[in-house]
Amino acid sequence: MKPVGRAWASGKLILAGEHAVVHGQPAIAFAVDLGSTVEITARPGPTAIDGPIQDPKLTQAVRMVVGDHGYGVSIASTLPIGRGMGSSASLAVAIVRAWADLTEQPLDTFDAAMPLERLFHQNPSGVDVAVITRGGVLRYQRTVPPTMSSLPCPSWTAVVIDTGKVGVTADLVAGVTSRRPAIDPILARIGALVDEATTVLHDPAALGPLLLENHTLLAQIGVSTPQLDELVGMAMAHGAYGAKLSGAGGGGVVLALTDDPAPIVAGAEAFGLRAWITRPVEAP
Repeated sequence: MKPVGRAWASGKLILAGEHAVVHGQPAIAFAVDLGSTVEITARPGPTAIDGPIQDPKLTQAVRMVVGDHGYGVSIASTLPIGRGMGSSASLAVAIVRAWADLTEQPLDTFDAAMPLERLFHQNPSGVDVAVITRGGVLRYQRTVPPTMSSLPCPSWTAVVIDTGKVGVTADLVAGVTSRRPAIDPILARIGALVDEATTVLHDPAALGPLLLENHTLLAQIGVSTPQLDELVGMAMAHGAYGAKLSGAGGGGVVLALTDDPAPIVAGAEAFGLRAWITRPVEAP
């Protein structure tokens, strides 16, 4: 065993299919260049997290992997927390990878990280852990076992607009579940949009309207907000091919597909919000 194990794991954005993916429909997600770094050091005493990131569930997640005694864990993240960018899944994957690095024993990262993700979110689809594990762009479906297909990385550019508001994933997922079966036709249409998006993934002009329809459908199942709708409209007015909330909703982020990010970034800043440019990134 090494004295220190280190690992990094990306965050993610869902291009299409959130919420419907929990109920068996496909989704497309991609890895981003923000992420989490974890270091695990062997030392005497109870296992504990060192530094400013302190959370009872996170401590429990760490101990699920490394045990209750004998380790210090350092965690850093560049991801906004609770914004639908996979911050919990990123931490889960980074913890598992750091433990594998420390022990020099291979692990099935997806299988090892999913119990941690369930601890955070109760009923996750698994798409976050899957795309963060694999990197790049992934089509995912919650079958048994899950169906995962890596897709070629497109070259388009996206702008991410951060509302600054946390969306509680477990509550939003539970809310959508409570509205079934009345909303099942909407969930099925979201799944069909994912299949359509797969065929035009490299054509932003064709992909954009599908993202916009996906946002409209997410609003119909109750996970958008007036702010998210306004930001989608702003992005479209500033030249986006398409825009949508990305993640659980209730806050979080908006994803806008564009050839010219500057007007959308400026529009977000006019609302007093942070925005940045991203592209799908391959696995490290």
